[in-house]
Amino acid sequence: MKIHWLPFYLLVLLFSFTIQPENTFSEIRKGTITNLYDAFGKDTSLTKDFGFSCITKYKDKTILFDAGSNADIFKKNTNKLGIDLSKIDIVVVSHGHLDHLNGIDYLLQINPKVKIYFPYDIFWGAPVPFDATGQEQEVKDSLPTYMQYFDGGETKFIINQSGRFWNSNIEFVKDSKEILPGLNLIATNSPYMGYFSCYPGKSFVEGQFEHESDACKNTDLPELSLSLKTDKGQILIVGCSHTGVENIVKQTQTVTTDKIELVYGGFHMLPFNRTQIARLAFVLKTDLGVHRVAPAHCTGHLAFKILNDSFGGDYLFAGLGETVSY
Repeated sequence: MKIHWLPFYLLVLLFSFTIQPENTFSEIRKGTITNLYDAFGKDTSLTKDFGFSCITKYKDKTILFDAGSNADIFKKNTNKLGIDLSKIDIVVVSHGHLDHLNGIDYLLQINPKVKIYFPYDIFWGAPVPFDATGQEQEVKDSLPTYMQYFDGGETKFIINQSGRFWNSNIEFVKDSKEILPGLNLIATNSPYMGYFSCYPGKSFVEGQFEHESDACKNTDLPELSLSLKTDKGQILIVGCSHTGVENIVKQTQTVTTDKIELVYGGFHMLPFNRTQIARLAFVLKTDLGVHRVAPAHCTGHLAFKILNDSFGGDYLFAGLGETVSY
């Protein structure tokens, strides 16, 4: 019996072209930022949600900045965009609010030893200075050793807690620092609670914005932003700008002694009225010399409009799934 091999070879050839690998990844190009998590954008195949995450490649390092509100949505969007999370070298978490960090839980399943930089926030795992001396400390010596803290040892100490991301490669950052040549973490602190209801000039009382409350002040919310040095100036990525985007820009200029080419991310202008936003747009463009802006996340509809009008061609659309170049 004569066997005809040609159909068999054709079948093998056909399968070799039609069978695709389960995971196909997209290249993260140097000098770009892609929005991975947001509530607005043109790409209807991605899941919109209120939160923020973006990814950039600076020199040879792939950097994830924040990770959104929901780990399942973060997983879906990064898979849809072809992001290989195992290749991420550095993670920067801007601050300890849910809409910026919950996707880290999924990331750590894929890349458990990735380096994470987190603000020095004791509620999320930073070491806690503590004094357990208490009142009438001379009473301590009258107690048996087994009733004394640390068997009668030092009562001022540091609690090295495990924190939310137990066993992860995490570093809590208190002060601005250069983590790689040209790559700076900008550390700031907001004197306000940082929610939309507790922000300069605002407080939330029975569903209405009223005068700010003392309860909203003096919270010292720690926040990290990321600044990348380029030939054009600094590329500044901000998470939610609770400190005030203008104050983060000023701090970046102080740390880097450089001009600001682009500010990308959440400007946190949702609580502000037209007059306040117009003033901030003027300060950014004219007083601080910011060249371009790419607002996202908590910036707000009114601020999108006013910043677009103010910056014109130097306003970059940065919705979910969009990639901007710097």
